[in-house]
Amino acid sequence: MYKRIAVTALLIAVASLFLVTLPAVASAVTLNKYEKKVLALVNKERAARHLAKLKVNTKLMKAARAHSTEMGRKQYFTHNSASGQSWRKRIIRFGYKTSGYRYWKVGENLFWGAGLYSSPVNVVDEWMASRAHRKVILTKVFRNAGIGAVKCSGGYGGCTEDVWFFTLDLGRRIR
Repeated sequence: MYKRIAVTALLIAVASLFLVTLPAVASAVTLNKYEKKVLALVNKERAARHLAKLKVNTKLMKAARAHSTEMGRKQYFTHNSASGQSWRKRIIRFGYKTSGYRYWKVGENLFWGAGLYSSPVNVVDEWMASRAHRKVILTKVFRNAGIGAVKCSGGYGGCTEDVWFFTLDLGRRIR
C-alpha cells in the first residue's frame, strides 16, 4: 500500500513539473463577423489555387487591429503608422518577431470603405483585382494571418458616416 502511495506521489510530482515547464499558450482571439468573412474569402482564393490555408495568429491579429483602429481614429490611410513607423516594424513590435527564426516573411493589404464598399466580399474582390494585393494573398509561403476590421462610426475619429478600415497582415516564420 505504501509503495502504491509513493508511486502515485512520484507521478503527481513529475506531472506537476512537466506542466510548469510548458510554454504559456497564447490567448485565443475572437474574430468579429467581418474578420471571419475576410479570412474565409481569402482562404477560398488560396484553396482555388491549391495553396495552404491561413491560420489566425494572435500577434498578427493584434498588429492588424491596432493599425485599422489607428487609421480610423486619426483619419489616415497608409501602411506606416501615424508616428511614421513602418508596417514591418509595427508587426515586429506586436510580437511577430524575426529573432529565433531562420525564415521570416510578411505582407500587408489595406482597404477602407463605406456602405456597400465595406462588405468583406467587396474588400477581397478589390484585393484580388489588384496585382500587388493579389500577390500578397497568393504568396505560397504564408501560413499565418491577422485581420483587423474596425468601424469608424459617425463622430468617432472625425467620421461623418460609418467607414470600415481593413488591415490584412500575413506571415510565415520557420525556426
